[in-house]
Amino acid sequence: MATPEEQRRLTLGPRNPRERIWFDRYSHPNLQRWRQVQDPLADACLASISFRRPSGLLDEVERRAVEQGGVYRDFLEHCHSVPAWVDFQAMDLGRRMYRRHGALQGLVLMCSSLVEGYAHNKPSQVLVATGRLQEDVSRRIYETGQMLHNIAAPEGLRPGGLGHRTLMEVRLLHAAVRRHLDDSGRWNSDLYDLPINQEDMAGTVLEFDYMVVRGLRRLGLYISRREHEAMHYFWRYAGYLLGVDEALLTATIEEQEILALQLTSHLYEPTADSEALAKALLRDMANKPPFHLPYDVLLAISRFLIGDAMADDLRIHNRVSSAAAVRMLRATLGVASLGQRLLPERAKRRLEDINHGLGRRTLNVGLGKTPARWGFKAMA
Repeated sequence: MATPEEQRRLTLGPRNPRERIWFDRYSHPNLQRWRQVQDPLADACLASISFRRPSGLLDEVERRAVEQGGVYRDFLEHCHSVPAWVDFQAMDLGRRMYRRHGALQGLVLMCSSLVEGYAHNKPSQVLVATGRLQEDVSRRIYETGQMLHNIAAPEGLRPGGLGHRTLMEVRLLHAAVRRHLDDSGRWNSDLYDLPINQEDMAGTVLEFDYMVVRGLRRLGLYISRREHEAMHYFWRYAGYLLGVDEALLTATIEEQEILALQLTSHLYEPTADSEALAKALLRDMANKPPFHLPYDVLLAISRFLIGDAMADDLRIHNRVSSAAAVRMLRATLGVASLGQRLLPERAKRRLEDINHGLGRRTLNVGLGKTPARWGFKAMA
């Protein structure tokens, strides 16, 4: 996110009274306080449950909610209580947009959102401490893809739907990781604050929402303000289900931009770990579905999306030929995006269904056709 344009925007500061409120709300001292807060509801559930796959965690919480009530019932009630600001019909366009651009969303997430997240040294230390991303990179990425695939399913995030359940599973998994790090004694809270805290969780929502929309636009896609607002609205509720405090769930795309700028300026600190994580991700995903792109091309796409300054900090460099390929890709996607907008509504929905089916086949290949054996209970 630390592009020259965004740095200038941050230096400019608030331009009106409304932005002054947001700059204060997401000031560094306020964000730092959120680093001492995790997810009390989910953490209380995992205090006495042994680590297991995400679906197993939720199954156990549901069983204990019936038998014991207490913190297990409280967690489920929170997840199934729909806030007053939620309108599922208004949210559906956002769901469809992520469905429409599923594959490209994955490319942006991989080459931009996750890479940029690794430049935030404190949150990325969770991956360093657990070791899982370096050891099993592609599996971790395809599992993330499975989560995104499920929440874009026809029922979306409605309570009882597969996407809703998947986010509950992810939330409990985060609690399990926090407990694991606490029990292991390997986490240094003095240096990195509490693991998977509220600021980190809000940053994760930005990776899937703000950075994805920004990246799609940089690749030449046209996304209207109405579509952007719907995508933001969709992820606002997804963030709620993941346990993000409502005080960190932005209400408008303008407010979200301020949070993104403030959070990045607060956390940006690329290290050797950041470089290692970014390159391990791109190297392991090279020549794999759905794009089958060489490592050097992924480096070029990443550099194009994150900007030269951050790419230099992470030592992400590529050959000139790959950079030319990225420019050609952007031009092609721009033309395709224009053609897509001229399609009738029925054709757009058909395209979304096709893309969702292709996504499922890609995940079946990437996960070895057995997604439920480790991760989530089902795939949409």
